Amino acid sequence: MDLFKALLAFFLLVTAHGSPVTIKRGDLTRNLLEIGKDLDTMQLGNCTGIKATLPLSETKPELPPPSSGLSLKHVVLGRGTQNYTCSEKSAEPVAKGALATLFDASCLAGSYPELLHQLTPALRNVSVDTLSFLSVLTGRIVSSKSGGLIEGKHYFNCDGVPFFDLRFGGSKDWMTAEVVGKASAPSKALASQSNGADHDVDWLKLVSKDGSGLKEVYRIHTSGGVAPTACEDQKGDIQVEYAAEYWFYG
Repeated sequence: MDLFKALLAFFLLVTAHGSPVTIKRGDLTRNLLEIGKDLDTMQLGNCTGIKATLPLSETKPELPPPSSGLSLKHVVLGRGTQNYTCSEKSAEPVAKGALATLFDASCLAGSYPELLHQLTPALRNVSVDTLSFLSVLTGRIVSSKSGGLIEGKHYFNCDGVPFFDLRFGGSKDWMTAEVVGKASAPSKALASQSNGADHDVDWLKLVSKDGSGLKEVYRIHTSGGVAPTACEDQKGDIQVEYAAEYWFYG
């Protein structure tokens, strides 16, 4: 098992308390060895021609499917903040965009989708700086791309338009986008049934307004990112930690 896979195994162990990822309790060495057996056969970088199924059936209503003629080009894990602002104490927070680092997850989507879908709650508990450092430091082992396992950035431009830049890792793909489909995260329905609080932002489908190589993107398996319910006791800008999967088609 190479260094990156060893670090991933350790990451799964130390973040298990904040994630539905199932790790057997007991001897640390035994747990690492058991995880290592699976990771030894797992390719983590440089995956092309991804064969993976977008899990749209988990929301009600379902998001529209990818347009005909498009193929899956990238799957990434986004980690960052959903941003809001409060102008008055009596007002509700107003969405102000997002900022996230995008990490390569295409190999996981193709070979271990269930593991991928369980990672966002764990990632939300790890700082972006820590994830970026580990990705650059160890990603070179499994990826020849200049950015290691960092694919790019997601942010909103000066016009308030979502921007996805995947050119960090050597790709030429980028896009500005607009939302054409929205569905409540599955956790929202569960929270409603239990009268609990919902903390996960909506699942989205976005289409390209401008760009190169990309036509559509889905935000799914979200964790966190929901604004406070009111601006009381809030001042100015608010950053809410979140993580999500992004599936790009072109």
